[in-house]
Amino acid sequence: MYTKTRSEFGKQCFFSNGPTQVLESIQPSNEYDKTYEQRNPTVSQFDTNPQMSEAEVNTERVEVKNTSMRHMEGGWPKDVDFTEQSDISRFRKKAEKDEQYQSVMKTLGPIVERCMKQNNTVNAYEQYFENADTDHSSEPPSAKGLAVYRDPSSIKRSVTSIDWHPEHR
Repeated sequence: MYTKTRSEFGKQCFFSNGPTQVLESIQPSNEYDKTYEQRNPTVSQFDTNPQMSEAEVNTERVEVKNTSMRHMEGGWPKDVDFTEQSDISRFRKKAEKDEQYQSVMKTLGPIVERCMKQNNTVNAYEQYFENADTDHSSEPPSAKGLAVYRDPSSIKRSVTSIDWHPEHR
């Protein structure tokens, strides 16, 4: 479904009839005929760039709401006093011996590890090496021609596009 409000279409076009006007008149000339070569109509394509297209769509708006909670201490059974360290350690030992707890921890271990590695990011703007002044300008930059491609046509043409890695499309 395509929806757009009337105000997004722009102003309305108004056309009117009027007299015809000649803005420019260039007479034909044979002066440049020698610089062109007559050819039968042919179609040829020398493009290694991938064909691309672009499309835009209007999507439904989603309402987002931020919420939060403050968690101090909780989730303990009623018979466990969370202020007493002995009650907490006794409950943890009992829970860690449960088979279901052990299987769940084996399943969640790799998932938690992956999440922790995602959060282990590097600050790109932090100066990690304060006094490291390395001189990289010992050699002047250079380039070497490996191949020369010549155009077999007798008509001089210019290159309009170069694709350095056509295999990485």
